[in-house]
Amino acid sequence: MPASNGVGGGNARRRAFGAQLSAANPEAETSPQKSQPQVRIRPDAPDFVPGADDITSRIHREISSGAYECMVCYGSVNRRAKIWSCRCCWAVYHLNCIQKWGKQGLQQETRGPVGAYEPQKSWRCPACNNPSTLLPDLYTCWCEKETQPESTKYLPPHSCGQTCGRQLSNPKKCPHTCSAQCHAGPCTPCAAMGPVMTCFCGRESQQKRCVDTDYDGGFSCGQVCGDVMPCGEHTCSRPCHPLLCGSCEVPELVKCYCGNEMKEMKCSDKEHPKDSSRAFEVSDDEYSDDEFEEWTGYYECGKVCNRLLACGVHHCQKPCHPQDTDNGICHSDPSVVAHCPCGKTPLTDILSEPRPNCEAPIPTCGKVCKKTLACGHSCTKTCHDGECGVCLVQIEIACRCGKTHSSSLCHQGVDYEPPQCMRNCRAALNCGRHECGDKCCSGEVKAQERISAKRKMRPLASNPGLQTDDGFEPEHICTRPCGRLLKCGKHNCSMLCHRGPCGTCLEASFEELTCHCGRTSIDPPVPCGSKPPRCRFPCTRPPSCGHPPVIHDCHTDDEACPKCPYLTGRLCKCGKKEIKAVPCWRENVSCGQLCGKRLSCGTHLCRKPCHDGGCEEPCKQSCGKPKPTCGHPCIDPCHAPFQCSEDKPCQEKLKLSCPCGGVKQDIKCGATKAKPAGNQKEIPCSDACRVRRLAMALDLDPDREGQSFSEETVSAYNRDPKWSAAMETKFRTFIENKDQRALQFPPMRAPLREFLHLLAEAYGLDSESQDPEPYRSIMVRKPVSFVAVPRKSLAEFAAKSSATPGAAPVAVQQLKKIARSHAVNAFLLKGIKVGLLASELEKELSILKDSQLRFDISWYGDEDVLLKPRASSLAIEQVEAELHGLSTKLKRVVAARGLADAAELCWVGQDGRVNNKDGSGWSVTNPRKSASAVTWSTKPSLASKNGFELFSGAGGSSAAVISGTAAKKEKPKEVEKPKEVVDDWELEAEELEQEQNQGQELEKEQGQERGQAQV
Repeated sequence: MPASNGVGGGNARRRAFGAQLSAANPEAETSPQKSQPQVRIRPDAPDFVPGADDITSRIHREISSGAYECMVCYGSVNRRAKIWSCRCCWAVYHLNCIQKWGKQGLQQETRGPVGAYEPQKSWRCPACNNPSTLLPDLYTCWCEKETQPESTKYLPPHSCGQTCGRQLSNPKKCPHTCSAQCHAGPCTPCAAMGPVMTCFCGRESQQKRCVDTDYDGGFSCGQVCGDVMPCGEHTCSRPCHPLLCGSCEVPELVKCYCGNEMKEMKCSDKEHPKDSSRAFEVSDDEYSDDEFEEWTGYYECGKVCNRLLACGVHHCQKPCHPQDTDNGICHSDPSVVAHCPCGKTPLTDILSEPRPNCEAPIPTCGKVCKKTLACGHSCTKTCHDGECGVCLVQIEIACRCGKTHSSSLCHQGVDYEPPQCMRNCRAALNCGRHECGDKCCSGEVKAQERISAKRKMRPLASNPGLQTDDGFEPEHICTRPCGRLLKCGKHNCSMLCHRGPCGTCLEASFEELTCHCGRTSIDPPVPCGSKPPRCRFPCTRPPSCGHPPVIHDCHTDDEACPKCPYLTGRLCKCGKKEIKAVPCWRENVSCGQLCGKRLSCGTHLCRKPCHDGGCEEPCKQSCGKPKPTCGHPCIDPCHAPFQCSEDKPCQEKLKLSCPCGGVKQDIKCGATKAKPAGNQKEIPCSDACRVRRLAMALDLDPDREGQSFSEETVSAYNRDPKWSAAMETKFRTFIENKDQRALQFPPMRAPLREFLHLLAEAYGLDSESQDPEPYRSIMVRKPVSFVAVPRKSLAEFAAKSSATPGAAPVAVQQLKKIARSHAVNAFLLKGIKVGLLASELEKELSILKDSQLRFDISWYGDEDVLLKPRASSLAIEQVEAELHGLSTKLKRVVAARGLADAAELCWVGQDGRVNNKDGSGWSVTNPRKSASAVTWSTKPSLASKNGFELFSGAGGSSAAVISGTAAKKEKPKEVEKPKEVVDDWELEAEELEQEQNQGQELEKEQGQERGQAQV
C-alpha cells in the first residue's frame, strides 16, 4: 500500500472514465491528468505538515485544504462533497463517481472456466481492487451513525462529532470499541488492558495490554504437562501446550498372540490385548514335571501357529491366534473324520474296521464329487482328497463390449476379466472433438442407448455454452488435455478437453505494457493477450523514403504508417518515360502505352501495355503475312521463321455479286496450293435485279424494306432523340464487331431500360436485366440466329413516320414555337391545404414516382409549395418533356383530392424566384366559346400572325382585328370572368387549324362562283 493514502496505481481506462464523470459531477473540480492515477499531496497546501504520516490526519488535512483528489474523476474532494470511503484501503471518492464506477463494473460480462458455475457479478475498488457486490447508495459520516451529515467548521470533514464506537480490529477479537471521535481511515490500536488469561495447563495466569494479548494463541507456562495419556498407564512429558496431549508415544516390548514372536512398538500402536496360556515339559536329572506359560498378546504376527496337536504327529496350521492349555484335536483324527472325502458315504460302509489313528489313510467312495465350485458348477471328478481344482465346463463367454461371444473353459468366481475382441469403438467422447477408439469398449452399448434416447426426447431448455456430462459413460469421458491456442495467441488451454470456447488466459505479466513510443503504458499486472494502450502522442517512426512524415497517432507494429502522399517522378515499368506527379508510396507506375518491343519471332511486336518483366514469349499472335496463292493474311499462330502453310483452304470471307450488284453472296476463299482459284465464281443477275433497275428508272426507293419499329419504340425515341440515337449507334457498333458477343450498359432507370429492351427486340438481339435496384443494368447478347443489322435506323424511321403530306399553317407552327419558348423546370402548388404536412403531401402525390425525375418539396411563401426536380443526367429538353407529360395528371390529382387551389408549371431561377407561371403568362382558351362575341378579320393574313396576335393574353394587349361596333364603343368595365384553361392546347390548335382551312376553302369557292357570275 503506498504511503499517501493507501491508493494503488490506476490505468488508462480509469483515466478515460474519470474524464467522462468529471463533466457529470458538479461537485468535482477538474484537475490536470497525471501519468500515474494515484492521490498525491500538494506541497503548497496551507496545512501541510511533513511529520504527520498517519492516514486519518492526512485525509482530514487534505480534504480540509482541498488537496485530496478523487481517483475516478481526478476532481478535488472538499467538505461539501458527498463521499464514500473504501473499508479496505480507506481511499475516498465522490459518491456519484463511485456509483457510476460500480455500475460499469457490474455491467461487464463475467466469464469463468467452461463447465463451472457463472461467477457472481461484482465491482472492484479503483485503488485496492477489492471486490464488492453492493453499490453504495447513501452518504454517511465516517462511523456511519449519521446520514447526510452537516459540514461544521469546528469538526473534522464529514464527521458527525460523536464517538466512533466501531469494533476494533487491532488486535483481532478485541472486545473493546473505538473511543475516538468520528474519523476517517482505520481506528487506532486498542490501548486498554486485556482480560486475565490462564496458560494451557491452567497452572498460571497473567494479564497484558489488549494489543499484546494473544486471543487466538494463548500462552504457555513452560512446565511439564503431566496429564494422564489415553492409554491410562503413562503421563504426558511435553511442556505446557494447547489442545489435547495426543496419542501415547512410549515404546514397549510386547508379544504376539501365538507367542512365537516379540517386538518393540509404540503404546498407541498396540492392538486389542488377548490372554494366552501354554503348557510345556521341563526335564531334569532328578525329576520331571509340567509347567504352564501365560502371557498377553497385543498383535497378530501373521505366521503359522505350528503348535503340536494332541495326536503328537501333526502341527496346527492356523495363523497366529490366542493359545490355551489344551492341545487341539487333529483334523485327521478318527473321531473327527466319519465320511469319505466327498462326504457322501460314511466310512463304516467302506471300512470293515475303524481307522486306528490319524495317520491311517481316508478311503474314497469312487462316486462323483459334485461339490459346488465358486463358479456355481459341480465338481466332475471322482471322490478325492484336497481341493477340487479348476472347473472344466465349456461355456459361452461374451466379450467386454458384448458384441462377440466365444466358447471357453469356465472361469472361476464372478469377478473375472472378460475377453476382448478386435472391434474399435466409434462413440464420440464428451468433448465432441475425439472418439473413443478403444478395442472392445465396455461402454459402447450404453453409448448407443444414450444416443437413441437423446434423439427421441430432446431437452427443451439447454445452455449450449455450459458443458455438462449429458449422461456420458465413464469410459467416454475425455481425459486428454485441451491444448488449443487461447485468444492471447501465446499459451494453450490446460483444461481437460471440453466443448465450446476456451476460457480466458489466466497468465499475467508483471512488467509494464507500453506503446511503441513508450509514453503511454499499462501498469502491472497485465493480463496475457492485452493489446498495447492507445497512445495519443504522434508516431516516431521515420519514413523510409526520406520525405517528412505524415503526422498520425502512435500505433502498434501490426498497423502500417500512412502512405507517403508526396508527389514525385517515377520511371514507368517499360522504362520509356518518366511519369510526373506520382504519389511516393506507388512503386510500379504504368504509362499505358503498348510495349512495342520486337518479339523473338522477329515479325511481331509486344501488344501488352506497359509492363515489367519479360514480354509474351513464345509469340502467340496470328501470322498476318499474305499468302502467296490468294494474298489473304495468314490466320495461323506465328510460325516464324517458317513459311505459311497452304495445305488447308483459306478461311477468308469474300463478297461476290452479280454484274449489277443486286445479288450478293458471302463465301470463303478456299484457295490452296493445289487449287489457287479457290471458290471464286460468277453470279448471274436474277429477276430481282431487273426489278431493281426498273425501280431506279422510275425514281423509286429500291432498298425499301418491310421491317418497321413498333409505336412504343418510336414514342420512347421521341422522348429523348439525342440519347436514343447514341444508344442505337452503340447497338450498330456492337453488331458490326464480330468478336464482341455481349454489350453491358451501366445502371439506369426503368424507362431508359425499357427503351433498350424495345430496341434490342427490334434489332433481333437478346436483352436481360441484371442486378437489383438501384444498380439494375442491361446486358445485350447476339443470338445464334442473328442475321444482320437493319438498313434503316430508328431515327430515319421516326422521321419518315412523323412526316405529314401537307405542311401545317404558319400560325400553328409559330404557336407551337411560342409555347415551347417558355422554359419550365418545376411545379407550383398554389393555396396549399391548411395543416397538410410534407410527408402527407409526398404520399398523396405518388404519381410523381412514375416519372424519371425525383422531386424535392419546399415552401414558397406561406401558402405555396414548390415541386422542383433533383439534379439528374437528363437534359433541359428532357426535363421539360417529363414535366409537360406529368402536368395533366398532377392537376387532376390535386383537384380531386383538394390538396391545393391550383397546380402550375413554372421556372425557378438561381435566386429562388418563380417566373413564367401558367397563370402569369399567356393562356389558350377555346375560341368556339367566344365566337359569338368576337369575329376574326381575314386581313391581315392569318399566316403572318403569331400566337400572341391570334389570342389575347391575360396581361398583354390584343393585336387581333375585331370587326363590329363592339370594338369601337367603349363599354363600362365589367368583372372579368375566369377563362377556361385548355388542357391540351395542341389539340385545340389543330381543331382551330381545320376550321380555318375549311373557312378558306369556303371563301375560295365563293370567289370562284362570283367570278363565274361576272363572266
